[in-house]
Order: sequence, then structure tokens, then C-alpha cells
Amino acid sequence: MLTTAGTSQRHPGNSENSPKSPIINTLPPENHQKTKQVQSLMKDTLSNKLASFVATLAVADTPSHRPIWENQTPLSFTEELALARAEVTALGSAGAEQSTSITGTAEALRKLRTSFEEQLHILARATYQFMKKAGRIEDAAKVDFTPSAYHDARAVSLAGIGEIVLDLAEPLTLPPAPGQAAPGEKHGITAALYAQVDNLWERYSTAVGAPTGARSKRKALTTGLPGKFNAVEDQSSDLDDLVIQFGTTEIGKEFIDAWFNARHVSQLGRRSAKPIGPTPSVNPIP
Repeated sequence: MLTTAGTSQRHPGNSENSPKSPIINTLPPENHQKTKQVQSLMKDTLSNKLASFVATLAVADTPSHRPIWENQTPLSFTEELALARAEVTALGSAGAEQSTSITGTAEALRKLRTSFEEQLHILARATYQFMKKAGRIEDAAKVDFTPSAYHDARAVSLAGIGEIVLDLAEPLTLPPAPGQAAPGEKHGITAALYAQVDNLWERYSTAVGAPTGARSKRKALTTGLPGKFNAVEDQSSDLDDLVIQFGTTEIGKEFIDAWFNARHVSQLGRRSAKPIGPTPSVNPIP
């Protein structure tokens, strides 16, 4: 029988012998209200930031805009945008996870496991193809699973399989040098797919009470949505510094305007503000 984090075995709950929290019991009602207001404000702020990140990516992906920046100078814009895209995808998943908690019911766990199995299988087969063609036979064997193998695995064992696949796939999502494609991209091992499976793995491992392994300990160091949002904001600010180089044509200027309009809901006072005055030409004509 599957066990989930948050059951009475892990958290006995309130009993006569359970210590009561003095903070919860002694705070006056007005302080509780202020706490709720602060939490609501933080939630709205993070939601606005996520909307900004998503809108900015949509601007970049517009058919008329993509030829302006994709694999164009500065090439670091293409690289940084790919990294930002993966981070934004992960943020969206993490935010949804916090909004909808796993109750531990059999139905909720079944749906989570099904999603995890499906996405893990896609990543594992792509990783297998890469390892086989690269002559890494032993690594290929580590991820050579059939859908029935995932389905038949015990709960904690499935989490362990996911950890193995993710550890082998992670290096394949990193470009060897700026402007170059990641080694696994040809086989469909994208940063976005990796982030999606990684998020599902983290949720599933927590839900089934899987032992804390090395991967869990590493991820514990980077938990906390506000910090993750700030990291993406810093990355977006770096893109702000690069995007202004595309203003050498009218369509390029339109792209820049749309970019900064999408970034408008970001923190004011940061570098996401569009430069005042005409965009300087990167390659001025003598």
C-alpha cells in the first residue's frame, strides 16, 4: 500500500501530548489579518512576475520576431533565452504545486504517478538513444526501461528510477559553449522537458515518502519560490541588456518595444526599464 508524505505516521497531528504552537495561540486577530495580507501581496507579486516572464517569451516567439534574434548576434541572447524558458516552465509548475497541494488520496497520487511515468518514459528513451549512439553502453542500460517497468515498480523504486534518469540526462541539457546546442537537443532532451520531469519527480518523491538521496539534498538548497523568481528576474535583466542590440531595423525596434512592454509588470526601478532615447546602432554605417 502506498504511503504519502503528510500521513498520520509522519505527522501524528494534535493530541494531548502534542506541543501547541505559542505563536499561533497568542497572536492577536489583527496580526493574523496582517499576515494574510502580506501573504496575499506576495502571491500577487509573484503571479505578476510569472505573467511578465511568460509574456516576454511569447513576444520573442512571435513569428515576425524570432528571425530577429534566433542565432543572431549577440548569440548569448539565444542561449540565455533558452535557459530562461526552462526556468519559467519550472516556475509555472512550482507555483501550481503550491496552489494545489497533494491531499494524499489514492486518486491524487494515481494521477501524479501517471503523469510522472509518462514524462519520465519520454526522457528516459531519449537519453537511452543518446547513450547508445555515443557508445556509452553501461549508461544506456541504466535507462533502458519499458512503460510496463515503470507501471510495475513499487512507489519508492519508481522515484529511484527517476533519479537515475534525471542525473544522466541533466548534463545533456547544458550547451558546451555559448551559442552551441546542448548535446542532447538532437534527441529531444531539452531543458524544458528536463525541468518538467524534474518537477514531477520532486512532487512524486515527496508524496510517496521516498528516502532523501543526494539529489533531494541538492534540490533542498534551492527551494523557495521567491528566490527562484529573483533568479529568473536577474536572468531576464541580462536579456534586457542584450535585446537592445536588435534595434538596427524597424522590425527590430518593434521587437524591443514589445519586449519591454511585456516586462513592464516586473520590479520597477530595475534594469527592465527601456533605455530613454533612440536605440543606438550596433553596427553604425560610416
